[in-house]
Amino acid sequence: MKKLISISGTILLIFVVLHGCLEEKDPAAISTHPTDWNAKQSANFHGDAVLTKSLSLESCQSCHGEDYLGGTSEISCYSSGCHAVYPHPENFGDVASETPHNKFIAEMANWDILSCQSCHGADYAGNGFQEKNCLTCHNKADGPEDCSTCHGGDVNSAPPVDLAKNTNASVREVGAHQEHLLGSTWSTFDGHSCNSCHLVPQNYSDAGHIDDSPGAEIIFNSLATNGGELHALWSRSDATCASVYCHGSFEFRKEDSAYEWAYTDSVISGNDPSLFWISVGTGQAFCGSCHGLPPAGHIPAQTCHSCHSSVVDENLNIINKYLHINGKIDVY
Repeated sequence: MKKLISISGTILLIFVVLHGCLEEKDPAAISTHPTDWNAKQSANFHGDAVLTKSLSLESCQSCHGEDYLGGTSEISCYSSGCHAVYPHPENFGDVASETPHNKFIAEMANWDILSCQSCHGADYAGNGFQEKNCLTCHNKADGPEDCSTCHGGDVNSAPPVDLAKNTNASVREVGAHQEHLLGSTWSTFDGHSCNSCHLVPQNYSDAGHIDDSPGAEIIFNSLATNGGELHALWSRSDATCASVYCHGSFEFRKEDSAYEWAYTDSVISGNDPSLFWISVGTGQAFCGSCHGLPPAGHIPAQTCHSCHSSVVDENLNIINKYLHINGKIDVY
């Protein structure tokens, strides 16, 4: 009889313990975990235990399930408010896999990689754990925060590639970026940088860089607006630029000029064309497309070279790109 009572008591005790595990939803309150199990600053923080391998992920799976979605504990590592994507799925670090980390960051984290710092450290170097070191692959100066991690390539940080890995210039997010940056036929002016058209963040975490507004904001610099005189326009829907100084939207007033003799009117003006951003190589940019040869309001001239010999030769080849489209009239 005593043996039967003992066995019954043991069975009852096991049932109570298991029932308690199944019903309890607070991981910190489960008897197997310390009370400060979820506190990041605690010496008992479970994240540190996983990093130091004093606790294995297999141990977590014994209660939370092989997929970490709850298992016998019915507590999902993903939906409990702590983990968005950790423990990482298999091949998370392989960008060629079906579940790469860059895809997750783009689609689920809206390109915000700062959450990676919680495990990989503020410098992404793995908090002392080499196998967690992001800099092993992201080996440029700014690590994962380097501009070309998300867009651009080894030449510069402008597309291609774009955020969706497009490379074709017919895609708006690619367009004529490289035509503007790689020292074109016509100019190598100071504005040949990203800040010609964008407010360039100094740091990845700067306000306005990673945000919920669609597309990159176009904010033309002072050269593009001719010192603020022009209301330069970008149409995202049509992918066109207009009223931009760099493309012939200018008026040089005779009354402000030291070369009044060169005028046949009160102003010398450009053609002010609208250019199609995604029509690279279609003949939009040719000599005479931005302003006439000579420009409207300019005295007749056989060659540009006669007065602008520091800029152009007798065959209309630009010989000093720094003096062409630079916001100034360079004579002789």
